[in-house]
Amino acid sequence: MPQISALLINPVSARMIPAFVPHGLLYIASFAIKRGYGVVIYDRNVESDNLEHVLKKFRPRVAGMGCLTGTAIDDAVAVSRRIRSFDRSIKIVWGGIHTTLYPDSVLKNDFVDFVVVGDGEKAFSGLLDVIAGNNDAIESVDNIGYKDNWQIKYTRRSFLNLDELPQPAWHLIQVESYIRKKFYANRVITINTSRGCPYKCSFCCVPSIHTGKWRAVSAEAIVDNLFYLKNKYGIDGFQVDDDEFDIDRSRVLKLCDLLERNKLNFKWSHFSRINIAREDILRREKECGLSLIEFGVESGSERMLQFLNKGQTLEQIKKAYSVCRKLSLKTSALFMVGLPTETRVEIKQTVTLINQLNPHLTICTLYKPYPGTELFKYCVKNNIFQYPQDLEAVGGVYSRDINVSRVPETLIRKFKRHFDRNSIFREIANCVSTANFGLLAYYVKHNLFHSLKRMLKEALHGDIKI
Repeated sequence: MPQISALLINPVSARMIPAFVPHGLLYIASFAIKRGYGVVIYDRNVESDNLEHVLKKFRPRVAGMGCLTGTAIDDAVAVSRRIRSFDRSIKIVWGGIHTTLYPDSVLKNDFVDFVVVGDGEKAFSGLLDVIAGNNDAIESVDNIGYKDNWQIKYTRRSFLNLDELPQPAWHLIQVESYIRKKFYANRVITINTSRGCPYKCSFCCVPSIHTGKWRAVSAEAIVDNLFYLKNKYGIDGFQVDDDEFDIDRSRVLKLCDLLERNKLNFKWSHFSRINIAREDILRREKECGLSLIEFGVESGSERMLQFLNKGQTLEQIKKAYSVCRKLSLKTSALFMVGLPTETRVEIKQTVTLINQLNPHLTICTLYKPYPGTELFKYCVKNNIFQYPQDLEAVGGVYSRDINVSRVPETLIRKFKRHFDRNSIFREIANCVSTANFGLLAYYVKHNLFHSLKRMLKEALHGDIKI
């Protein structure tokens, strides 16, 4: 099979070091490489080379990019236009979450030639076959959108068995730029082991993206990946970056057995759901290196939890955190403020709950309505959020402040600053109490405390006036 040069681009979404690993591109690249194609990954969140230099260096015939809904769209549009201006013969392919949700709005633009809807590994490689002239029938390639005389057409949607995938193409990225130091390990990297989620939280687009399906790689494949990362890059810890990691308890237990049997003394963390947390599973995970578990608490209001279709109660939340305290397993609490219909009283209930849970880490986010979610539909239907039809206007909407709650925005931001400040102080205290001055220096170097000066001007007590 003749080689074809494909450039996979990760648009700017958050310029921060360490950066977020572009897992999707790593899998797409490894699949294409296995098929005999030459692939380069260009992560604009990390790399200093400008686009024109990269294009001149590699002269790709195809440029593909994954795109989240939000400000990343601005960069993706700008990059696509620059590629088109540089060489009109380069085929431009968009994939990722936003493209899967709104393929028509992407494909109708003259700076996009094809879209990938859903799983991109086989689709992108199949598209390379078509462009390289090894397959004349684009209709035979699943998960593709294309233009036929400017009429938009789509091929069949299909879903991968993830164990068919080769290991991620780590060698195509600057791995050092993605390694983090955490309290539980010095060289931590995120890994991805599953796709989808069977639950239907109203603020989450994952059910729409994966049509309610959950798929995972085997425990054996996870360990193979970890062996490689340990031997090649000296990784001593990992964070599982799945939407839903531990729904298959047998897979979790198998992973623990393999970590133990192979004497892989990693420290690690993962996200989980309150309603599936079980003491026996958590105990076994902790025996095998689990150092932090992160729960989506979301709200301290029973009404809001039901409104979010979270599938958990306040009693279940408190019980899960109690179990973790019993096991001496550190926890993180993820929650949101500024939700539709949320009131001042309900924000106060969230403050009270988080203080009662006393997690090791708190991660507070300001809610924004994202496409593909039931809550997005609610906000649009009730005229509390306007979503643009023009692709190039989408990024601008999400770059601005959005408040769809019944609480003044100033109070919502004060609430978030309160927990951000407390998280920073807690990390400082933890570093000092454990004499982990290396971690403290790491935080300073990576600007974790860039807002500390401002925060110190605020009251340092644990309460917040609502």
